[in-house]
Amino acid sequence: MEQRAQITRFPTASKRRSHLRIFVGKSACCGGLTMRRREMLGMALCVLGLSVAKKAITQEKKASRERERLLEPLLQQLEKMRGKYSNVPRSDGQLLNMLVKISRARNVLEVGTSNGYSAIWLCLALEETDGHLTTIEINPERVKLAEENLKQANLIHRATILEGDAHKIVPTLEGPFDFVFLDADKGREHDYFSYLYPKKLKRGAIIAVHNAIRMRQAMRQYLEMITSHDEFDTVMVSTTLDDGFAISYWRLV
Repeated sequence: MEQRAQITRFPTASKRRSHLRIFVGKSACCGGLTMRRREMLGMALCVLGLSVAKKAITQEKKASRERERLLEPLLQQLEKMRGKYSNVPRSDGQLLNMLVKISRARNVLEVGTSNGYSAIWLCLALEETDGHLTTIEINPERVKLAEENLKQANLIHRATILEGDAHKIVPTLEGPFDFVFLDADKGREHDYFSYLYPKKLKRGAIIAVHNAIRMRQAMRQYLEMITSHDEFDTVMVSTTLDDGFAISYWRLV
């Protein structure tokens, strides 16, 4: 069942005005005290608002940790099949999760779903940013596995799984995406970039390409293009000291 954010409702303007009328009514005998009381009321509401916000953030942190704790058995199960399904290592999944949260991405595209392991890490982050993942996989069996795993993770409401050739699907997507994760047919990253840039990317978007260290020769065309691109900043990042990402940021200015 999809969880909905709790909404804290504050008094309406009409209700606040009724209190202000009481203060105004006393102004004849209290002089400048009315303004002071208004200031005090404003400060009290501000403190109350900060308190409510702090409590909501604390509750969200606890909920996030609890979600990850409950997912641990599933994650460990999927990690045992990492080689079979070409999944990212856990530390890379955690990096993707953090990048989505740091960038506050809400419209994420993944090319290369496999069995949904990386999609779980992305959707966990999207629980915090209240976003959605569009993920593409060409293998029908893996599409079914990904759907099952996302359902088991209670994250299927955050994802749309598209089955088919990403080279045909990506050009049809509306976008704009603020985070893109490419982990499919190596050596075709340049093509995916041409489908997305500039109309299907949002300014400030991040593109993360996996296996950019071990398979840098296959990705040579893309890596040379993106590292010299006038509008993108690109760094190579490894969490394993073995392989890693080319992470590119579309500069705002």
